[in-house]
Amino acid sequence: MKKCLVILLALAALAMGCKSAPEPEADPRSKIIGAEGVSRPDWMNKTPKSDDTYYVIGDGRPGMSKTAQQGTARIDAQAKVAQWKAAVVADTVKNYMEESGTPGSTQILMNFQQATITRSTANVAGFDEVEHWIDQEGVYHGLFMYPKTSLKNDFENSVSEFQRNQAAAFAEFKAQEAYKYLETQLDTHE
Repeated sequence: MKKCLVILLALAALAMGCKSAPEPEADPRSKIIGAEGVSRPDWMNKTPKSDDTYYVIGDGRPGMSKTAQQGTARIDAQAKVAQWKAAVVADTVKNYMEESGTPGSTQILMNFQQATITRSTANVAGFDEVEHWIDQEGVYHGLFMYPKTSLKNDFENSVSEFQRNQAAAFAEFKAQEAYKYLETQLDTHE
C-alpha cells in the first residue's frame, strides 16, 4: 500500500512539474464586443498586408443609419486609397528621375505624373468592401480592398495616352515649324 502511495505521489509530483506554462493573455483590444455582439476583428488592430492587394479601413460617422455610415466609410476608404495611389506614383516618378538622370525632361515627367495621379485616383475598379464591424459606440468600420493591378493598369494606360499626346504635340510643333518655313519660302518665291 505504501508503495502505491509513493508511486501516486511521484506521479502527482511529475504531473505538477510538467504542467504547461500559463496561456498568454489575448490582446485586450480583441475582447471588445461591438454593437452587434461581435468581437473586435484582428484587422481593426492591424490592417492586412498583401503583395497583390492594398487594404484600408474606412470609418463611418456615428448617429447615421447603417447604410449612410457604410457610404461614409466607403468614401473615407476611397480617399485613403487615392492618397496611397498618389504617393506611389509620385515616388515612382521621382525615383525614376533620380535613377535615370533625366534632368531636362523633368517638366514632361511631372506632367505625366499629374496625369497618372488624376487617372488613378478617379478609377476605383476593383475597390470593394471585404467586411465590416460596428464598435460599441455604433461607429461603422469597413475593411476595403483595392487590387494593385488596377494601379498598374492605370499607370500603363497613362503611359500609352501620354506617348500618343507627346507624339501629337511633337507632330503639331513640327507642322508649325513647317508652316513658318513655308512663309519664308513664299517670300523668296515672289
